[in-house]
Amino acid sequence: MAGWALWDHARRTDAFRIAQVLMPPDSSLKLQEPILNTNLWDLDIQALAAELKRQQPWLKEVRVVRQLPNAVQVEAIPRIPVAQVRLTRWHSVDQEGFLLPPGSAAASDDLVRFSGTGPALSVGKANTDERLLLALQILQKLRRSRVLGSRWLTEINVADPQQIRFIVDGELEVRCGSEDELDAHLARLRASLRAVSQQSMPVRYIDLRFKEPVVGPRT
Repeated sequence: MAGWALWDHARRTDAFRIAQVLMPPDSSLKLQEPILNTNLWDLDIQALAAELKRQQPWLKEVRVVRQLPNAVQVEAIPRIPVAQVRLTRWHSVDQEGFLLPPGSAAASDDLVRFSGTGPALSVGKANTDERLLLALQILQKLRRSRVLGSRWLTEINVADPQQIRFIVDGELEVRCGSEDELDAHLARLRASLRAVSQQSMPVRYIDLRFKEPVVGPRT
């Protein structure tokens, strides 16, 4: 009985009437219904978060948090781009395969380009295209291995999943086999890049599909 009395008091007292709603800075999210002066405990924060998320479905998440005694905090969690793909425009993509709007006419210099992905990618949703997911897995492996060191990964090409290629520093093509072979090929790449750096050799491509990598000089 005491618990019910305390709950009833919390719902009735003016101390818990919402006096402030803290929205994310520079956000266009808007409350469709006023919630000021309503009771903080009567507010369905999950329903409100879902309503706000529908306004900007490209957000990863919207959180609504009660801040005692009389405020509500809205947090917009953005998706983090890890690469970019080209449809009619260039779109950034996060680790889940979600293509973000609005896109741009030119590729960004700050994001790895994916090429050879499937043709049926959709903007504003998480895509399950096998080649897009493959490119994301390769990107993750390359970053975890740190095999490239300070070199810049420019592009990953998955047009042929059995013949993966990627571009380093805008001009050096690295040729691999399938994803199953990638770990072994990256070990070869580490040694090859070390040898190329020591000899200051201008290189056009490194083919890792052989036990002894083939290095093609730039002429």
